[in-house]
Amino acid sequence: MDSLTATTTSPIPQGHWDTQVAIIGGGPGGEDCARDLADHGIKVVMINNAPLPGGECLWRGCIPSKAWRHAADVIRDRANDSDKGVIGTQSPSLDWQTLEAHRKGILQTRGELALKADKGIKIDVRHGFASFIDAHTLKILGPDGGESTLSFGAAVISTGAPPFVPPIPGAREAIASGGVLTSDTIWSLPAPPRRLGIIGGGVIGVEMAQIWSDFGAEVRMLEAKERILGEIEADIAKQLGTLLAGEFPIVTGATIHEVSGQPDSMRIKYSDAAGNPSVYLCDYVLIATGKRPNTARLNPAAAGVELDGAAIKVDAGCRTNVPHIYAVGDVIGGYMLAHTAAAQGRVAAHNLLGKTREYHPELDCGVTFSRPQAGFVGLSVAQAKAKGIDAVEAKMPMGIDAKAMITLETQGMIKLVADQASGRIIGAHFLADHTDTLIGAAVMMVTGGMTLTQVAQAIFPHPTQTEIFGDLARRLLARLRRLNRQ
Repeated sequence: MDSLTATTTSPIPQGHWDTQVAIIGGGPGGEDCARDLADHGIKVVMINNAPLPGGECLWRGCIPSKAWRHAADVIRDRANDSDKGVIGTQSPSLDWQTLEAHRKGILQTRGELALKADKGIKIDVRHGFASFIDAHTLKILGPDGGESTLSFGAAVISTGAPPFVPPIPGAREAIASGGVLTSDTIWSLPAPPRRLGIIGGGVIGVEMAQIWSDFGAEVRMLEAKERILGEIEADIAKQLGTLLAGEFPIVTGATIHEVSGQPDSMRIKYSDAAGNPSVYLCDYVLIATGKRPNTARLNPAAAGVELDGAAIKVDAGCRTNVPHIYAVGDVIGGYMLAHTAAAQGRVAAHNLLGKTREYHPELDCGVTFSRPQAGFVGLSVAQAKAKGIDAVEAKMPMGIDAKAMITLETQGMIKLVADQASGRIIGAHFLADHTDTLIGAAVMMVTGGMTLTQVAQAIFPHPTQTEIFGDLARRLLARLRRLNRQ
């Protein structure tokens, strides 16, 4: 992730600016950037279009969805209790008001802690919406409608990306009425839906579909492509898709013709891959078709900042074409993940301090919080070969792991990917119930450039699922030895 050279001249221009660096957006990318700069004595103003920092991750994404996911996990796990000799726990029910109070309390607490921490290291946090007047001036529209200006030496754009709503007839009207939800608005549900139609089979759609199915709702997923989870490694996505199809209907190759109705009485008209028409009646429709940057209100053209399609164009150091303006996170496209934005924010801060650091997507990672959880770090074999790397992989089903047998969590697999020439581990792919914990070890392997030999010789505790990494490394070494003898 880090390519560090000797200190050079900081790209923050000298001048009588109101602040040395203006950061537009208080999500993970903007906040991590601001904190790194402030830690080095740089005067920073962070303009956030909300009273508290945290961005989409805290208020409309990672954290609230995992609060729901955890409640769903508790319900789901009770189904196996009797098989482990525990009885009397098989009939859990959802207390929606208590769950929502718990979820909202987490968000408020974390937002307040973040603001306190930011102010504690002298970040000037301002509530408002910022847009460019020119390459060194921002207009800030406050929550009360008042306007002010701010001059800056350098700027970092970290404004995120809103949900993308395809041009489906009736969708915009139903969003206005509340019958169509997005990943931004689903958090305002007054009560659990009995039936939920989901348009989109990506990470957000899959997570929400299974959560609400676990909560007891009837769910139907409609995906335009041939398979769900197109961004996940093919074998992992195929196996997870098969598992999910046993829990709720999934229609791939779907064409959505219209959505209509009012909250609690919505209708989706669609056809399947063969062209057969259908109608699904539901309480709400969730459109989960990804996100797309929207910089119109930001007015980047006034600062001379170029776009790449809808996204802001940057180099590996997160610099735009304007030398003193950087951009990080969802607004630049690529992996739209909180930890990606945070890493890019630190990259931008480092470069603004006069060093050299780059973001390397081939070292990035992600987790889909389904059950079992899908995850990746680094490259798949297909991605590696597309880059000219002669890669090999080994995989192990969770069904033969002792810990998985004990906990009755035997669905899925783990894959390890290595470069044949160097033996370096360049990727790992997961479908396992505890991917969110297991993946940390693989992140260190890939980021640290560890070899198969190093991992094969490591001593992992027994019985744990981390043992699988050693087993996979030894399998790959044995395979490479056989290939070399041929």
